[in-house]
Amino acid sequence: MLGNTVMHIVSGLLLLICLSDVQAIGENTMDINTITGIIGGIGRMLETSVDTINVPSELIMGRWFQMYKAAINFDVFRTQMYCPIAYFSPNPIMGEDGFSIEEAYRTVSKTGPIETYKRDMNKVGAGQYWMYTEEYFYPRQFYIIAAGPSFDNETSKADEPIQYIVVTDANRLSLMVYARDPHTFFQKYNKEILEFMEKKGFGGRVFWNSPRPIYQGPDCEWPSQKEVFARR
Repeated sequence: MLGNTVMHIVSGLLLLICLSDVQAIGENTMDINTITGIIGGIGRMLETSVDTINVPSELIMGRWFQMYKAAINFDVFRTQMYCPIAYFSPNPIMGEDGFSIEEAYRTVSKTGPIETYKRDMNKVGAGQYWMYTEEYFYPRQFYIIAAGPSFDNETSKADEPIQYIVVTDANRLSLMVYARDPHTFFQKYNKEILEFMEKKGFGGRVFWNSPRPIYQGPDCEWPSQKEVFARR
């Protein structure tokens, strides 16, 4: 995993250096201070540990809507997403607290064709999972760093249903924010989640993990879990 992380970072830096030589009308080229700031941000990302939330998997089963992703998606299979939906379900084959995620999203536009995929989660620590996908031969990380509005590591049982979760990896390169209901999320939780992510190092000069909203409008047509399964 560390090797892949380093590859992503090096590739990103090479791209930044190349782009720094391209100057558009009315724009300044990327100066050495900016590049230094980016490198410093990467160092802080790699040095700072990620605090995870130990959420019992039964509390996050069911339907979720993905609200945010990282600005630059290192997953080349899913660079454009509209109206994504995810169904979490128990999977005892993946061990204690293991589960699977069946997801669907539209490509090209909010009315475009539907793509589906599956992830299998094996718990390896408190709020930490190895994520096995169909596209990769190696596992990836799925770290839950927030579960709200009121769940934390001191909570033995949620006082109210969990309405959102924030997921990343050990180096905060990836980002996924899931909500139970898009409208409720934007009304009640969006502001606090954006503040939380900024505080936790998403965005700033390390721009590629900045939160980017995914379209989840009222005109989205989300497939049911049965439909997602049938398309697989």
